[in-house]
Amino acid sequence: MTLRFGVFDQLEHPGNSPLHELYRDRIQLAVRAEEAGFWGWHKSEHHLIPLDAAPSINLFLASVIERTSRLRVCSLVHLFPFYHPLRLFEELCMLDQLSEGRLEIGFGKGISIPEHLLWGLDPDDGDDATNEALDIVLKAMTTKGLFSYEGRFHHYDDVPIEVGPYQQPSPPLWRPGTLETAARMGVRTMAGGPLAGIAAASARYRELFDASGPGGHHEPMIGGIRRIIVAPTDAEADAIGRRSWAAFTDHLTTLFRRYQLAPPGDPTLGGDYDLAKSVQAVVVGSPSTVLEHCRQFEAEAGTDYFVGGFGWGDLDRYEVARSFDLFAEHVVQPLGAVASGVA
Repeated sequence: MTLRFGVFDQLEHPGNSPLHELYRDRIQLAVRAEEAGFWGWHKSEHHLIPLDAAPSINLFLASVIERTSRLRVCSLVHLFPFYHPLRLFEELCMLDQLSEGRLEIGFGKGISIPEHLLWGLDPDDGDDATNEALDIVLKAMTTKGLFSYEGRFHHYDDVPIEVGPYQQPSPPLWRPGTLETAARMGVRTMAGGPLAGIAAASARYRELFDASGPGGHHEPMIGGIRRIIVAPTDAEADAIGRRSWAAFTDHLTTLFRRYQLAPPGDPTLGGDYDLAKSVQAVVVGSPSTVLEHCRQFEAEAGTDYFVGGFGWGDLDRYEVARSFDLFAEHVVQPLGAVASGVA
């Protein structure tokens, strides 16, 4: 199979860039991703934490949409309990219209209990609030005229619906972290870890995929995700990776430490960089080393979608740009399909 490539971006604050420069550089990176033939750009959402310097995900995605014309623009994920569902519905419709159908919507409650607490939300309501908000958004997207809804958290009577999505009946949906739930809902998802694990997840996902679910009108899709560093030599890439993994761990766990909580499904693996390398949560090396990993991914992962995170931890603008450009030239160019922007 010919690989498609995507970027996963949490837009961490590395601590050495003014915010306006960080935003500018990252939007320019999205432009370069489109020029290099990447299929999608996935932006996460976090609040009140250095893991995310662009917590207004819709503002950032709108900026990326304005500067690109083919790149799929994806949330991974919108934190649904943090939104008024009708406001979220309107903004998602706007993004889909502004992009002329390039929006993909990730949904979830988020892993961070402290973020919920600081916003005055009850973490125990997260799953139910997410499911209800998703139900409202999708039903509003297919409503012509007046919209009514009766739920646990929200009640609407005869709300006039004046906007709608470009993609009918809705943009593609993503739910990472819950593979079997995603498959049964007919929505897209991500898998991490060793290639064998991604292959098993890909097979299980396709086995369970239910096209009658709320997202099943779009093709099934599962991505394999890694954090990436490419440098001229393996030794330099490894040194940068070890340093930046420590910063990534600090950024992700800031609020958890404040509340003396352990991150669920800790993506930092307790800050153990060597473990992260061994399970391929992070892939570092020279262009030839990373190319070989992606060739193995192509042969063994059971999916044609490789997603890399290039700006994470304390990587500075030069390190991010160099790593991305080396990856684009030495991995995407020989392996990748030119993205068409078609879902």
